Amino acid sequence: MSEGEPPTRLDDLDARLRRLRERTSEEDATPPGRELQSSSAAGFALRIGIELLAALLVGGGIGWLLDHWFGTLPLFLIVFFLLGACAGMLNVFRAGREINR
Repeated sequence: MSEGEPPTRLDDLDARLRRLRERTSEEDATPPGRELQSSSAAGFALRIGIELLAALLVGGGIGWLLDHWFGTLPLFLIVFFLLGACAGMLNVFRAGREINR
């Protein structure tokens, strides 16, 4: 491109995009670890509840299915329900530790 030619539309677009990226990166500069604090407490509570409920349902479902197949009425249901409860509490503990960072 010679000095006498006007800038092309692509050069103009490139310059505008570059300015916009610089401006948005300055506005979005948040300290590390602040992303999680901006989420609501209700969202965290919902996440904890869903993780605990899902672990209990999966554990209970696996136990019920095994009891149904083997004909051992409540044995596997109780064992896998308790394993699901332990897994759910472990997930809750991990999520709480992640939020505290």
